Amino acid sequence: MPSRRIAYNWQSFILRFVIPTSLTISLFILAIFFMLIPLIEKNSMDRKREMIQELTRSAWNILAKLENDERGGLLTREQAQQQAIEQIRSMHYGLEMKDYFWINDMHPRMVIHPYRNDLNGQDVTDYQDPDGKYIFREIVDTVRKNGSGFVHYKWQARDNIYHIVPKLSFVKGFAPWGWIIGTGIYIDDVKAEIATINRSVILFSGIILLIMMLLMGSILSISYKAHLQQLEAEAELQQTQSSLAMSEKMASLGKLSAMVAHEINNPLAGILSYARLTGRYLEQKNCTEHIDTIRENLTLIANEAKRCGNIVKNLLQFARQSVGDVGPAHLNEIISVSARVIDHSARMKKIDLKTELDLGDDVLQCDAGAIQQIMVALIVNAIEASTEGSDIILASDCTDPDHIILRIRDFGCGIPEPNLHKIFEPFFSTKESNKSLGLGLAAVYGIVRRHAGTVKVDSHPGSGTTFTIRLPRRHVPESA
Repeated sequence: MPSRRIAYNWQSFILRFVIPTSLTISLFILAIFFMLIPLIEKNSMDRKREMIQELTRSAWNILAKLENDERGGLLTREQAQQQAIEQIRSMHYGLEMKDYFWINDMHPRMVIHPYRNDLNGQDVTDYQDPDGKYIFREIVDTVRKNGSGFVHYKWQARDNIYHIVPKLSFVKGFAPWGWIIGTGIYIDDVKAEIATINRSVILFSGIILLIMMLLMGSILSISYKAHLQQLEAEAELQQTQSSLAMSEKMASLGKLSAMVAHEINNPLAGILSYARLTGRYLEQKNCTEHIDTIRENLTLIANEAKRCGNIVKNLLQFARQSVGDVGPAHLNEIISVSARVIDHSARMKKIDLKTELDLGDDVLQCDAGAIQQIMVALIVNAIEASTEGSDIILASDCTDPDHIILRIRDFGCGIPEPNLHKIFEPFFSTKESNKSLGLGLAAVYGIVRRHAGTVKVDSHPGSGTTFTIRLPRRHVPESA
């Protein structure tokens, strides 16, 4: 078979594969730049704040120890403060060991600053940074209010008096001597560390992203090929199904033709029987005595001939799922006529057709020919399922103001329970294949459904079967 070019559905491929892949990569990039990097920056700054806080507390403990020696009489205050100044001056840490501590008092006056000897012992109340902030006034205010805290300002970069940069310091008051000790970090140093970390994160993320893109590209390529294969398989399946449908259609045509013959055989049998009976009457010399019976038989023959045409019409309507001519009809009359039509077949098998008709209002809007087709089909099935000498009961119930019920009950072989849910399927039959096509009950179901009715079956093997059909009095067109 020559290969056919498959029209690829790019829109479906993009919606199912390309867009999810692009969204995954985009979300990864957004997560890196708007979640991970800001989180790293925040955590880095928090760690630096915690670091200078702990360092200041450690230096404060030195003052506390010396003050304790003073109170213990081991040192004078002057000696204790001098040792404190010397120890604090020599304490360095950080980059090139140039980060430091300083001490000022609550005046404020500078007690000790390792890199600003010009300020030692000087009043720094009016000392300002380049932005005009009174640094030491703010430090004193922070200690007076909270005992300790963080202060932002600008200060020289360690020992370089010409390089002024933003700084964050933590200060803590030492009440016994009226001192304040503090140390700080340079914001530029923190930003440089964060930038280094961010570059590493971006590099690592870029590698991961590259791997993801390669994997996604591979997945997209595989998905594209799989999708093409699926489309080709679907096209082949559709072509196969079309060929199979045509084969089934041709096979069903023969079955449908046989069904038409089967359905028409019932009224033709009635026509033949009554025609022969009428012929016998006409052969008698005193046939005028039977003129009413002859007229009645001829009327029945004419009606059954008309019903032959209606059967074909109803079968076509069943295929189209539509309803024929709808008008008011008497259900009891339909039951009676149906019984008369099939009565000869029942008598041949010595089966008695009994009617139990409700004498109430039996009028309903329906396709009378289709309802008669239902009755005949069900009666024929009941006759075939019944044994000689048994009864078949045809009943109506008109007590419901909105619905009418008809029942066909036989006392025959019944239907096995596993088959009950399949009896209305086309071409399903429990009879021998040469006796039934399995289309009668499918037609019954279709007609009942088109009349907006319901059909129920109650059957037990060996006890017979009851078909209960419930039809609305007013015809309700089937919804599209």
